Amino acid sequence: MMRWAMLIGLLLSAPAPAAEDIDREVRRVESALTRISQEQQSVYQQFQMVQELRRSDQAQMQPLQSYTSPATPPNYDDVKREEEARAARVKQYQYELDRLYARYRELEEQKKPLLDELSALAQRRSQEQ
Repeated sequence: MMRWAMLIGLLLSAPAPAAEDIDREVRRVESALTRISQEQQSVYQQFQMVQELRRSDQAQMQPLQSYTSPATPPNYDDVKREEEARAARVKQYQYELDRLYARYRELEEQKKPLLDELSALAQRRSQEQ
């Protein structure tokens, strides 16, 4: 009889460590998801800033609708150099936008298995209760 009481006691105490393990895993996964989400937010903010810089430079490249000549005409070489520098910046901005977008998508892909794991842990937790 004493053996049965001990066995029942062990069985009743067994789910507690399993529940603790699940809770620990949930915290680990949530922590990883939080880190990835924070990095994603940072990448998105960088993307927006670079996009605005690119738009600004592209707008300056567009011909003016109403042109009033300045008091002294600008030097052709200076204007050409400025246009080329602006075009190079726009190209660099596009490269940076592509890089940031790729990083954002990469982070999104890293989140998928973690979300699946979190869902599986939640399901295990509900089954054990």
